[in-house]
Amino acid sequence: RFRKMARAWGAVLLLMMAIATATCSRAVHSPTISLPRSQQTAVQRSPLNLRLRGGCSAAPSGEPVEGTDGGVIKEVLEPGAGGEGPVSGDDVSVHYTGTLLEDGSKFDSSRDRNAPFTFKLGQGKVIKGWDVGVATMTRGEKARFTIRSDYAYGPTGSGDKIPANATLVFEVELLRWNEKEVTLDGGVTLKPLDKKGTGWRHPDKNDEVFVQYTGKLTTGETFVESAGFELVKLSSTSSPLPPGVEKAICKEMKKGSNAVITCAPEYAFGEVGGAGGKVAPKATVVYTVELKDWNAIYDVSKDGGIMVKCLGQLDTYGPLCDDASQVKLTLEGKLMPSGETIVGPSDLQVTVGDGALPEGLERGLEKIKKGQHAVIDLASKYAYGEAGSTDPPVPPNSNLQYEITVTEVVPTYQLQLSDKLQAAEKRKDQGNVFFKASDTTQALAKYDKAFKLIQYEQGEGDEAERVKDLKSVIHVNKAACYDKEGRAEDVMSECNKALDLKANNVKALFRRGKAYLAQNKLDEAMTDMKQLLVFEPNSAAAQTQIAAIKSKQKVQDSKDKAVFSKMFSKTSAPPKKPAAAAAGAGEGGGGGGSGGGRG
Repeated sequence: RFRKMARAWGAVLLLMMAIATATCSRAVHSPTISLPRSQQTAVQRSPLNLRLRGGCSAAPSGEPVEGTDGGVIKEVLEPGAGGEGPVSGDDVSVHYTGTLLEDGSKFDSSRDRNAPFTFKLGQGKVIKGWDVGVATMTRGEKARFTIRSDYAYGPTGSGDKIPANATLVFEVELLRWNEKEVTLDGGVTLKPLDKKGTGWRHPDKNDEVFVQYTGKLTTGETFVESAGFELVKLSSTSSPLPPGVEKAICKEMKKGSNAVITCAPEYAFGEVGGAGGKVAPKATVVYTVELKDWNAIYDVSKDGGIMVKCLGQLDTYGPLCDDASQVKLTLEGKLMPSGETIVGPSDLQVTVGDGALPEGLERGLEKIKKGQHAVIDLASKYAYGEAGSTDPPVPPNSNLQYEITVTEVVPTYQLQLSDKLQAAEKRKDQGNVFFKASDTTQALAKYDKAFKLIQYEQGEGDEAERVKDLKSVIHVNKAACYDKEGRAEDVMSECNKALDLKANNVKALFRRGKAYLAQNKLDEAMTDMKQLLVFEPNSAAAQTQIAAIKSKQKVQDSKDKAVFSKMFSKTSAPPKKPAAAAAGAGEGGGGGGSGGGRG
């Protein structure tokens, strides 16, 4: 029986050796994967192998990459889109998982971090096996690379997880190369093409763009194509572009540039599909887009009442028509929606913010720069309102539209100090008008503009005093607005700034004292009012406040006295005897009876 079993086991061993020999023979004759000549590496090493029982070596699954002498073995798991792959110097983005061949333990994975890894190919930024292996891939391809130690981390290993002379296995997916990630999750990418564009600006999500586009599936099938350049209003229901394409245009594209934009389903047509059924649900789409120009659109008033549309983009840093700038322009005004002309076309020279034009028009001008052509639409409340106008002839409650071309701009920073002081005084006076009308919001806006004109000015001689005086007055006026709004902390802040500039500003002392009183800081309030009387001994307002402070102090003192009285009465009263002790004294008092017990 023993001899029969030995013969059976011998036959099994012979069969296993035959299989192993055949496997070795196939491995020796396995084909190789071609690399670009510039990427070939001549390394004379023994082939990467696995040791089988019986003493034969067998190669891992896959094919050796050309020029690696078997140091890098590639097995295609999922084929890519085909066509050209990345070359040395390209920025490639991949997902990967790395394991040790010896025991299969995982040492790193970009998928665990949910963040693709990007590196410059062929520049030694990664292990040699990656530089040569990834160069053989195409977009979307998934492959397993078995990398011998001399193409990995060699005799030193890496950290605690990769030992010396370790053979590594990487499963790699080539996501893209030379593409910018528009969204953090990689759902939208942009690959620049041959036209780099001009300028430095990008469209905003509410602008109108002139674009030419073609949309394709990943199979290469076209599902939409524009008829030349089209005007598209971004973020609108009428836009033919999916959200991901719009994001890429706004974040990465410049005037005159073109690019390929790839959108995952959640940034394209989602789970329902689209384009009249040409795009299936959950489909990735690829758009080729050229951005010719765009119209920048600004909602100046944030309520749609002052809308500015700058027609086309200028590749210059030309100055804006900021507040107090001196501007030459051509203007034409029309009633809307009739289109009836009420003024112009005419050439004007104005100082922005001085009040020569309707409020909304002046605010809209601040978004336009020299050389720009623009359209400004005004709701009636930002034009001539309920009153209308006789010159120009505007009926009550009329909406207006102005077409403007700005030809010359002298910006605020080029003005002389005397001009800035004059403009600041005018804006302060405008703020006072709003303050008297109890419109603190508009008053504060005017005071802010006044202060901005002279904020960094010092001046010399008389002008230096004018600057200090005006800054101090503006701070006090802002404090008055905050006082009406019940913002005591802001009142004190503005008064402090005013007093830093002019210690004898009695209005600042008065308003700060009132704010202290409102916060029940009676000592500070009294100090300010007494200081005010030093500069204006006959101030009736200060005397009234002092009386109010004393009255409030008297009430507070009464409350404090009552509280302290209760506290001291409790602490000075003798402690009561325990009930049990009192009873014992009565019983043993030699005839004292209950009287002795009452003590």
